[in-house]
Amino acid sequence: MFAWFTSLNGAITFSIFAFLTMMARIAFLDAMFVPEFRNMLPEDRPASIVLVMLVYMVFVGGWVWSLLAAVRGSRTGLIVSLIYCLFVALGGGLLTLLFLCPAGCAAWPVGNLIVWANLISGLVASFALGIRFRQTPGQRKSMQSAMSGETA
Repeated sequence: MFAWFTSLNGAITFSIFAFLTMMARIAFLDAMFVPEFRNMLPEDRPASIVLVMLVYMVFVGGWVWSLLAAVRGSRTGLIVSLIYCLFVALGGGLLTLLFLCPAGCAAWPVGNLIVWANLISGLVASFALGIRFRQTPGQRKSMQSAMSGETA
């Protein structure tokens, strides 16, 4: 089990979970149930809406790029994925639990579940990516051949 956890497939799988929890958090929980988020973008300010949409698209696009690059074995993709997963864990999860809504989040209990999912999935993905990042190319290659059933 630990071999799969530290494999590229495991690290990417956990990164995708972190990605999905962040998408659920931003696109549904925050946009629909957090009044400060809705008031930040009134309908009569299209330039602000376009700017926020562009920032969101660049954010999501960068994360998708990092996951695709990491799948292809790119060390840069692993680093960028690690940064995104740490952002989910620390910004989306820990910061929210400690400062933004320590008494409970909007849309209870779903809001709390999503925030805790941000924290846990981001930490697990960061840990798996960190282990994967620290492995030498020889360790990565031997692990890949062991996972695929090849013999040395």
